[in-house]
This record gives sequence, structure tokens and C-alpha cells, in this order.
Amino acid sequence: MDAISNIKKNYDFFMKNLETLYAKYKGKFLVLKDENVESAHDDLASAYKHAISKFKPGEFSIQECKSNKREGYIEVFNSSCVRFE
Repeated sequence: MDAISNIKKNYDFFMKNLETLYAKYKGKFLVLKDENVESAHDDLASAYKHAISKFKPGEFSIQECKSNKREGYIEVFNSSCVRFE
């Protein structure tokens, strides 16, 4: 699977499970891989350091769990492999 597909699937997983994830990880940065939460961090830097130490670019995504409202999110994907909106 390519990087774009991985990132999109992780985002779809996050949005589908938003209420549950927010209840558990409010305010955290989540490292997502294969439609699962790999880890949760207090800041983006530590989430990225953890993710890049375990996975190749394009194999994971990082999502800030900032709101339980769908309207609080837009689809912006960043990766060292790709960036698209």
C-alpha cells in the first residue's frame, strides 16, 4: 500500500472513531498505523520522534485529538513522503 492510501485510511479510522478516541486521548497527538493507535503523546515532536524511530515515512500518520466535533477537523495530510490537501 502506498503512503497516500495509508494516511487516508488512518484519517478515516480516526474520524470514524472520533468520540471514543477523544474520550480516551483528549489533547494528545496520536501516532496511527494500520488503522490503529500506536501511541499517544503530549506534543507533536515526541509523537514524530517515536513514530520515525519505529516506522518508515509513509507507514504512519500523526493526528492531534483536539475536539470531539467533526467540524473541528479538515483533511490536511503531511508526510515526509507526501503532502496534499
